[in-house]
Amino acid sequence: MKLARIDLAIDECRDHLDRSQARGTPIESFLVMHLLVLICAAFEEHIEGLVSARISRSADVAVQSFARACVTKTFRSIEIRSISGLLGQFGGECKEAFQNRVNGTVAETFFGTIVSNRHRVAHSVGPNVTLDELIEKYDEAHAVLDAIDEALQAC
Repeated sequence: MKLARIDLAIDECRDHLDRSQARGTPIESFLVMHLLVLICAAFEEHIEGLVSARISRSADVAVQSFARACVTKTFRSIEIRSISGLLGQFGGECKEAFQNRVNGTVAETFFGTIVSNRHRVAHSVGPNVTLDELIEKYDEAHAVLDAIDEALQAC
């Protein structure tokens, strides 16, 4: 699932770079850093929303509250292995459904590239992707969100 907020930000950054002829300059790098943070935040928010929706299927309000508190305390990273671990808390079949859909795919690789580049930004190293490369990776990486949704629907 692509995210409208991110699509809009990408379009704005692309348009700005094209109008100002700033591709290949530090301005492009700054915009890519901004987008990496936005994309990862949006991915995390979306994943939390999917998990919350799955938790809401329980009729027991106390169990819902407990489960949401546990997720908040245990889900700290949107790396694929952390997502697999989170889904595994819903049962082995949930984790397995996700892994079967994602492992070894271009979406997994590109999702990981986005997350690792966001980490590079957080640790003052800077990204190693251009805007066009980031867009290519984002266009494919959103399939990981679809796989999470499908896995949660199945368990």
